[in-house]
Amino acid sequence: MHNNSNPTHDILYRPGRTEDWPQVAPIVEQTWGGEDYITETLWQHWAEERTGRLVVAERDGQVIGLAKITRLGPAEWWLEGLRVAPEHRRQGIAHGLTAHLIEWFEKYGDGMLRLALFSENEASKKLAYAFGMRHTASYRKMVAPAKAGDYRNFRLLQPQNIDMIDRYLRRSPMYRVNRFVELDWTLYYLTSDRLASYLQSDYVQVLGWRQFGELHGLAIVFLKSLDARLSYDKNSLQIGAVYAPDDTTLQAMLHALRGLAAYRGHEVAAWKMPVGVGLERVTQYAGFEPEWDDDAALWLFERPLRL
Repeated sequence: MHNNSNPTHDILYRPGRTEDWPQVAPIVEQTWGGEDYITETLWQHWAEERTGRLVVAERDGQVIGLAKITRLGPAEWWLEGLRVAPEHRRQGIAHGLTAHLIEWFEKYGDGMLRLALFSENEASKKLAYAFGMRHTASYRKMVAPAKAGDYRNFRLLQPQNIDMIDRYLRRSPMYRVNRFVELDWTLYYLTSDRLASYLQSDYVQVLGWRQFGELHGLAIVFLKSLDARLSYDKNSLQIGAVYAPDDTTLQAMLHALRGLAAYRGHEVAAWKMPVGVGLERVTQYAGFEPEWDDDAALWLFERPLRL
């Protein structure tokens, strides 16, 4: 255990268990206006998982905080679910939970540890920096009303197309500046293995944009969440990533995705657009607008394993 990292020495950090849910539920009910993505089903999955670590903070037999580290893939780990009961905040508990999981990662993990947080959350940003994490990318949620339109340039790609997709991505300027696919605030590094799994999945579609008889663009869309978490885009066509060779093609693809959203009965198309790489104007030309106020964004932080 990592109790010594916390100035409140009466805190016990221990693995989370399925039977903790009755004490965890009131904490998540007070997070994000009662719309926390942590559901009872997700909690059960987290508690039974063997490749990551679920930890709770306990005081006098009562769970007052929680956090999770998840293995997304080889050498790819994700820190999430950091929650502290409101009446126990500002007591170093979030720091202690984070310290516990980073110590666990350094002992059992490999590769890169990442997390995402809202840019307006100053306390979480300060905590990430305190543990040596670097802010490496930002994403802004862009939404557009579904609108009937021609989407027929898109083709559903199949597992046998993987070599063609790999060749396209290797020369894609958009892939060079953003190698992540986003779903439900989690950013997945797009490796060849992950791409292969997407091509075989019932929950993900890899759509190729055909132009002049060739693959000229790529979009990854999700049909549902990959686990039992509450999705915040359940009425949306969830666009995980878009790769286009130029502004004209990107604008055409985004219009077509709005058409696909309408065809499938969604209210909107939603995309976490990479910020600071020149996509803002063309995305707005395609009818997408920021959902969040001002310059608010999803910030990606990274911390490599330190040997």
